[in-house]
Amino acid sequence: MRILAITSLYPRPGRPNFVPFHRQQFRELASEHDLRIVAPIAWTEALREAAKGRGAPKMYRNVDGIEVHHPLFYFTPGIQRQWYGESYLASVRPIVNKLVRERRPDVLLSAWTHPDGWAASRLGRELGIPAVMKVTGSDVHVITRDHKRRAKVSEALAMADGISAVSRDLAEKVIALGANPDRVRVIFEGIDGRIFSPGDRAQARSGLGLPADEKMVLFVGNLLLSKGAGVLVEACRLWMDRGIKVHTYMVGGGRDERRIRAMISKRGLESSATLAGPRPLDELPDWYRASDVVVLPSFSEGIPNVLREATACDRPFVSTRVGGIAEISDPAISRLVAPGSVEELAEAVALTLADPPAPGVVASHSQNISWPESARLLVLLMNDCATRRDRTSHEDVDAFADRLTNTASQQQVLNATRGGLERD
Repeated sequence: MRILAITSLYPRPGRPNFVPFHRQQFRELASEHDLRIVAPIAWTEALREAAKGRGAPKMYRNVDGIEVHHPLFYFTPGIQRQWYGESYLASVRPIVNKLVRERRPDVLLSAWTHPDGWAASRLGRELGIPAVMKVTGSDVHVITRDHKRRAKVSEALAMADGISAVSRDLAEKVIALGANPDRVRVIFEGIDGRIFSPGDRAQARSGLGLPADEKMVLFVGNLLLSKGAGVLVEACRLWMDRGIKVHTYMVGGGRDERRIRAMISKRGLESSATLAGPRPLDELPDWYRASDVVVLPSFSEGIPNVLREATACDRPFVSTRVGGIAEISDPAISRLVAPGSVEELAEAVALTLADPPAPGVVASHSQNISWPESARLLVLLMNDCATRRDRTSHEDVDAFADRLTNTASQQQVLNATRGGLERD
């Protein structure tokens, strides 16, 4: 199958650890199929890279042997977000048209509802190529809080020929937003069992240079308040006040890192809470193995790979009752709490530390599939869309297309923004 993926959520020079789960799944797709990727880079990011003396990459074959193109995504930063789809479409259309002329794909694959999925679905309609969209959580839960973008997400979902949702909860939400139920499938993300597997805690701690005898709580992911990082810091303060000796490590980086660091300092937690920074993928298994419990107190999620990686490494988790997390939870391996509740989080973690599962129990209860299996299921969905003879489905979304505002003024904004960047 010939697949053209269109998504900003893909690693690139300077950000090799960005969205690792997409890299893993796309690598599996490329092992058996003709995959090319268009991964736009925000013009604001390109400016920051230029200031560091690094130019924005154009086209190359990455370490996985995949042909990747990085056009610049021109948009109006922080405002008019409902028009990002139109700006994204104008930014990627030239390279997509070129690649389609060179080697027409069987399917367009996007990851993220708006602007990526919206633009890819529009291109699919223009080019007569079926469009399949991956939705993973925040691209539905968070974006749709803005009612203007909610309408765009609904348009994108209605236009898509196929939709892959990472949980049943997310599948139900996209159907409620206007997706055709017959086009929605639940496809879990994969786990690389060669990397994430049970291992010796003492050996892992020794390899990471961590103390051998302390209780350890682990957070892995973007350092965002929406991921509950601030709630976890408040829980650390409760543990200290109650004389519970535990050290919390937060692995990852993100836009709220400075605020999280300030919270740790203000609450006098420097000796019991450590920001470990982003770590390479092949180091993460030892972080999981070194821990006693993995904590992810998010306010919204699909099904976080962090929790599934933890269970693959035989570590229990404490998380929140949001999204599809309940679908991978089991009293033998996890505890769930209300989002935002510091007291519940602190108590659940304390109970897990006091009464941990026996070795092997968590791994035996985990609900994981491999990346080859995840990619195979996604290919089945794309193949169904590519071979479906009844193309009248596009007529079902004409009403949405008719409602789209004329984008001439948006094109003027796009051109002005592009001109400013080129002058710089």
